[in-house]
Amino acid sequence: MNSMSFGHLSFRSVKETASFAQTRSIISRKKGRMMTLIPGTLQNDLRRLISAAASESFDSSRIWPLLTVIVSEKPDSDIWGCVYHAVTEPTPPPRAIASSLQQTPSNLKTSSFANSSEYRQDVDKVLKSELGRLYVGLPHFRSTFFGAVSGLQQGSEAVFQRCIEGSDSLFVNGWKGWPNDANQEKVLSWFADLSEKLATISADYSPVTARLRRPLAQPNKPIQGSTAERKLDIGFVNDADAKKDTHCHWSQILVPGELKSNPAADTASKAWLDLGRYAREVLAAQDTRRFVLGFTLCGSFMRIWVFDRLGGVASERFDINEDGLQFVFTILGFLWMTEEQCGFDPTITTEDGKRFIEIERNGQT
Repeated sequence: MNSMSFGHLSFRSVKETASFAQTRSIISRKKGRMMTLIPGTLQNDLRRLISAAASESFDSSRIWPLLTVIVSEKPDSDIWGCVYHAVTEPTPPPRAIASSLQQTPSNLKTSSFANSSEYRQDVDKVLKSELGRLYVGLPHFRSTFFGAVSGLQQGSEAVFQRCIEGSDSLFVNGWKGWPNDANQEKVLSWFADLSEKLATISADYSPVTARLRRPLAQPNKPIQGSTAERKLDIGFVNDADAKKDTHCHWSQILVPGELKSNPAADTASKAWLDLGRYAREVLAAQDTRRFVLGFTLCGSFMRIWVFDRLGGVASERFDINEDGLQFVFTILGFLWMTEEQCGFDPTITTEDGKRFIEIERNGQT
């Protein structure tokens, strides 16, 4: 059966053919082989998807792309891209069973807590509920979010080449000045200084937006604009005059970051949740943001994230001291992205302190 004829069959017909049995077998084999590469709840979602596919009430159109790439024997990266889209489509929840007890609805949110450190355990429980599912290790993540940044690939290669040249090069089997013990305070200072150097080196290749953004490192200073006292390890701000320790408001944070000295902290209960907390603050302070890009750096392992108001997804992680070009590509991407690429809604315009949406009707705006 070829992929072109696949869409003309009913789901019942597919289930009755050997191809569907073969498809389920392939899914199971690939799941077993690659599942260790995809931590998080994607494992459970995939198991539920396979089970649900056998139901007569299952919406077959949800998995047509997945079945097509499997039957066509496409590469694993294409297959897992379709798997992600299949499991993230909304599934109708099971019918609720009426309770004999009248329970008071819970409207508790993270914004309800006045002091996040005092109620950290309670806040984390609520935050996990607000963030929803977190998926990590997604392929093609960087090309999806950074691929449209003008001149980024060529600019990154040129900047990295300058980093490895000369007698006082910035990169020789790793980044110069990287703290061997990955001490958080030392890494913060190193990261901010290197980001400034990369921004300076890239001045000949960068768009105007890059000159309006600066790295920010202030783990011990609360960011203004929160109901509770919240601190941000590091990030990038929309302020050309900002220094690495400048006091800023959450409305100025473009890209939040979370640093951990231990690579083992690259987990949902540690670095991921902390970054999610920052992303929630940014989204609350910037109501024109559709999503927020961020990053975690656990030891020398970096992961890129994107959060919206439904949850978060992340890239595969990489070692910045082994893949220096990827690190330069990421930092310049944060500096060079347009506001729309950073997640701002392009349909909303701000002028003279007022926001409005332009509507064209009968040839007039």
